[in-house]
Amino acid sequence: MELKPGQQVRLTNGKTCTVKKELGRGGQGIVYTVDYGGKDYALKWYIQQYNNRFYENLDKNVKAGAPNRHFLWPLALTEHQFDSFGYIMELRPKGYEEMGMFILAKARFASMQANINAALQICTAFRELHARGLSYQDMNDGNFFINPQTGDVLICDNDNVTSNGVNTGIAGKAGYMAPEIVEREAMPSRTTDYFSQAICLFILFYLNRPFEGAYYASCPCITPEFERKLFGKEAIFIMDPTNTKNRPKPDLHTNVIRRWPLFPSLLRESFQQAFSREAIVNPARRIIDLKWMEIIVQLRSLYVKCPVCGEYTFVDPQKPAQKCIECDRQLPAFTTMEVGHYSIPLIPGQKIYTCQVRDSKDLDEVAGEVVVGSAGAWGIRNTGKLVWTVFLPDGNARLVNPGQGMPAQKGLKIKFGSDLTGEIK
Repeated sequence: MELKPGQQVRLTNGKTCTVKKELGRGGQGIVYTVDYGGKDYALKWYIQQYNNRFYENLDKNVKAGAPNRHFLWPLALTEHQFDSFGYIMELRPKGYEEMGMFILAKARFASMQANINAALQICTAFRELHARGLSYQDMNDGNFFINPQTGDVLICDNDNVTSNGVNTGIAGKAGYMAPEIVEREAMPSRTTDYFSQAICLFILFYLNRPFEGAYYASCPCITPEFERKLFGKEAIFIMDPTNTKNRPKPDLHTNVIRRWPLFPSLLRESFQQAFSREAIVNPARRIIDLKWMEIIVQLRSLYVKCPVCGEYTFVDPQKPAQKCIECDRQLPAFTTMEVGHYSIPLIPGQKIYTCQVRDSKDLDEVAGEVVVGSAGAWGIRNTGKLVWTVFLPDGNARLVNPGQGMPAQKGLKIKFGSDLTGEIK
């Protein structure tokens, strides 16, 4: 039954909300703006019939609370009434766009930093969700609201989230499901989330779906049989290094053709691994959310300000010589710091993040920054809270207190507090 403006809906917490107006509707239900405790919220009201297990799972998620701030999580559950039920969540703030709008060029990131930030937030959000023993189960481009200016991400449709290995009857959306779900050999789980997450990350960076190339475009009609060939275990990544059958078409897939060579080899190779034949047929070979987080953190460090023109460009520490993607001029030689999983180019303006040198969940806290000294030499300033110990090539050591600097010279080693040691090469 549909709700009407002014209608009051009882909640299981003993409170009520009042319907104000309809916001939108889909296959599962209708979303209304409601007054709840004197503030506007969204109420998702189901028009499909769901069993008690679905309702009980929603109740459990409400009581557990959101894994982190990026989830528009169910805040309160309604009682069964008016032949259905629903739940309350925060409204989507103004300025956020669905991920699908970026593919259609109806939304654009204000900067590459915002693009990278969006990818990082998706990785950290699902890392927290999976750490709770949960799986999302229906990840697709309609689940993400993204602020194009900042890259801030909000994740909706969390009513399908349940314990890993448990399913509430949702399979997913074509083009985003893992191959074993398309083949009807498995139900959604954490490992199928990994595959869907890689698809969404690919869309963020290349503005194209990873399995929709020439072969996809040649299909006259996407029947269930063709869907299995395109997205099941016979799926072919559009940038597969050996199989060219599904390559992007110049007249249809200009985004990925233009953007594929702009990003460092690290990102290209990661997606080739994520959508390799091995990862398609064997869920154990997929890139997990923690590894994706490390990849994107590394990518962020490879996006630096060109010392020649001052614009941002990607660099690759593995290449002996490279040009700025903006001014097309040769970049000066630079040193790198190898620390843990990361290789950090030491170019002025570069930030060394705490998560790269210590065990930290805060991906935005800065521990150090590359600066230009009074004599023009490049150095590293300690912008964090811990004292660093710098080991010189002759074995001597010196301390670098917060606010102090040190030269960015080859051969120096830096112990960051009590955790990792970095080496300048």
